[in-house]
Amino acid sequence: MAQKLILLHCEVVAASRDLLALWKAANPVPGDVVSDHVAAVALMPAFQGYPAVVYEDAAGVRHCLFNPLTLEAVTAWREGIDNPPQATSMSRTAFLARFTNAELLAARELSKTDVVLDLFWMQVLAADVVDLTYQPVIDGVRYLVGKLPGFDAARADAVLGVTS
Repeated sequence: MAQKLILLHCEVVAASRDLLALWKAANPVPGDVVSDHVAAVALMPAFQGYPAVVYEDAAGVRHCLFNPLTLEAVTAWREGIDNPPQATSMSRTAFLARFTNAELLAARELSKTDVVLDLFWMQVLAADVVDLTYQPVIDGVRYLVGKLPGFDAARADAVLGVTS
């Protein structure tokens, strides 16, 4: 069942009938429908009731969404599984690995004469974890724009994991 949706349906549940109508009207149809309770339990033993949608991700992990009201809700849920939010916190080593060696060497050299940069690197090196959403980290990375060779706003966004 690789990366497809399956609607677990029960005809006696009004919400399930409503979702089934949306499911069948969709073009293309989002996936298969299982109306047999025994088959539904075999597919997803711990589902909470009808309607439910089962999705197996690329890694083979099955996920179950209980009582979705719209196909849009199902799509948003599945996209959240397939595209989880990026981690904003990482080890100091992982953060530094976002920079090229040339950038790190240039920043190290510049920090000898630039107290703002020196303070930023001192804080990064003292941290166990670096949070990319923490304003001093954002400010510190953006401070490097134009100070390091080739380090522009787009490069700062890449280091911070900003996507547009």
